[in-house]
Amino acid sequence: MPLKAKLFLLTLIPLLCVTASISWIFVHQTKSLGQKEIETFRAKLLESRERALQDNLQLAMAAINHVYARSSTDDQSAKRQVKQILTNLRYGQDGYFFVYDKNGVNLVHPTQPELIGTNLINLQDNNGNFLIQALLFEAQTGGGFHQYLWQQPSTGKMEEKLSYAAWLEKWEWMLGTGLYIDDIEKQVQQLTTTINKNIETTFFSVGALLGVTVAVIIVLTLAINFHEHKLADKSLRELVNRTVLFQEDEKKHLARELHDGINQLLVSSKCHLDILSHTVQQKMGVDSKTLTLIHKAEASLQTAILEVRRISHNLRPSVLDDLGLEAALNSLLDDFSEHAQLPIYRDIQLGKVSIDNEISTTLYRVVQESLTNIEKHAYASNVDIRLQRLKDTIQLIVRDDGVGFQSSDLIKKKGIGLRNMRERVEFIGGDFDMNSERGIGTEITVLLELKIQSAKILQHG
Repeated sequence: MPLKAKLFLLTLIPLLCVTASISWIFVHQTKSLGQKEIETFRAKLLESRERALQDNLQLAMAAINHVYARSSTDDQSAKRQVKQILTNLRYGQDGYFFVYDKNGVNLVHPTQPELIGTNLINLQDNNGNFLIQALLFEAQTGGGFHQYLWQQPSTGKMEEKLSYAAWLEKWEWMLGTGLYIDDIEKQVQQLTTTINKNIETTFFSVGALLGVTVAVIIVLTLAINFHEHKLADKSLRELVNRTVLFQEDEKKHLARELHDGINQLLVSSKCHLDILSHTVQQKMGVDSKTLTLIHKAEASLQTAILEVRRISHNLRPSVLDDLGLEAALNSLLDDFSEHAQLPIYRDIQLGKVSIDNEISTTLYRVVQESLTNIEKHAYASNVDIRLQRLKDTIQLIVRDDGVGFQSSDLIKKKGIGLRNMRERVEFIGGDFDMNSERGIGTEITVLLELKIQSAKILQHG
């Protein structure tokens, strides 16, 4: 077999195998994560409906409490008054309240008054579900939820319904209300379709990238000889860098989606909950349990908002794209100092120079990876970060006074994080140097030439 053919096969076959493996793993993990995301989305929607049902039932209890609390067991006048209140009490498009006695006889049903006085203890839905028995059981055991099929007033169709039932001990009544949850599956299906489209798009993008890469390798292999193996190495390094840039773009996109999409929905929900809390507090007869549930819901939403912001920031800090490298580094150092409880001395002097996005991202990731290593391994007491422009060069120094290490230790541990930093810096033409001694600490130095970007000085200011 000719040498060129051997070089071609030695280059192409491993690449195809690795790319196919990575693509399969990526698609498999993406589908798995997508399924988990869908299940979490469905659970959150259902949880929100459950909270809404509990809140609505608490409001109904508050509406009848002034009559129920002062009544006796056989107070027929009070019972009629409570029935009338619940009959007139509605919310939303299809929201109403129903009442059954302990034997399953319907006492209140605003949308189907023909059921009043009928014993429905053995009523089953289309799935064979003894729904009244189940609701009575949930109510008598402290209150609970149950799903079943019921006719939706606005459409007349049988739809999935989630109800919450509570027990009025004095009169042995089951008071309940429900929400139709057919829209949950529609939203889940929309999310599933979106995720599947994203997976297909990404898969085709990887396939196209592989095709382009194979074409480049074929052209290069036909054009070079055995002594030009460095060109092949350069192509592989370009592929690695392209993958890194692709990952950065994906992180940026995902961070934006989290911040501008989910986070805004959470903030909007919290605002509505704040309005509800203020409205409820102004009403008379609201029990402390209701207020406690509202406050807990507000606290949970606030925690979710902060968590989404944290994840978005860790993926790709928006300040790096919006305000630049200096602001992003200051934010990163502030967060690290607060989290790790380590004092950080910083000296960042970039002036008004315009820095290329690739250089900014590389410097930011080097600092980020260095801080991660310091927190995990260095046991340092102080950290020193210096970033300055020296004519047409940017110099970054990250120094700590931790335990340090020797080069042999790094080889044994394989040092993937440090190797990645070095490769990223060297790929864009920079110099990466690391010095460390046991008991003294570690110092990382990066030098990057600004090239054309160094001339893009702001003319004003």
